[in-house]
Amino acid sequence: MKNVLYIILSGLLLLVLVVVLIGTLLPRTRTETKQCILNALVDAVFAIVTNNQEWHYRSSLDDLEIIRTQGDIEEWEETANGVTIRFKTLEKRPHSFYSFEMDSKMFTGKWQATFEPMEGGKTLFTATEKIEYKNLFYRLVGYVFMDLNKFMTTYQEELTARIELEKAGQ
Repeated sequence: MKNVLYIILSGLLLLVLVVVLIGTLLPRTRTETKQCILNALVDAVFAIVTNNQEWHYRSSLDDLEIIRTQGDIEEWEETANGVTIRFKTLEKRPHSFYSFEMDSKMFTGKWQATFEPMEGGKTLFTATEKIEYKNLFYRLVGYVFMDLNKFMTTYQEELTARIELEKAGQ
């Protein structure tokens, strides 16, 4: 009986050590950049992206609450699948650049986007998200369960659908 208990405890300790080692080897910071061409003028795309009051086109969100607005600086909270993340505008350059910081229980980070006009009234939209995990456990969980590429792809798909819906309504 003692041997079985010893084997089980040794196995659990080994498992914990392997998990800690893997978590330690994973980078603390993750960066993802996604780019797409949107069928709308730069000013229209910028207006949609920076308007947090009109968030319902984003099916990935359960709620978005604006906490405070002071000039171009806005603070808000987004909730998705029971997880709330707090955001604050860092910089807004009309029709060209937008950035904000993020803070959650698991990570802090920054998101930024550039808006470049293209021929035919289109916009090259480039977004970069950079997050830093707050501890080793969150880092391991984040790498397993947080697919930044998928999150950003979903956002760009929802943005594209919103633009197409607006164009159809004109």
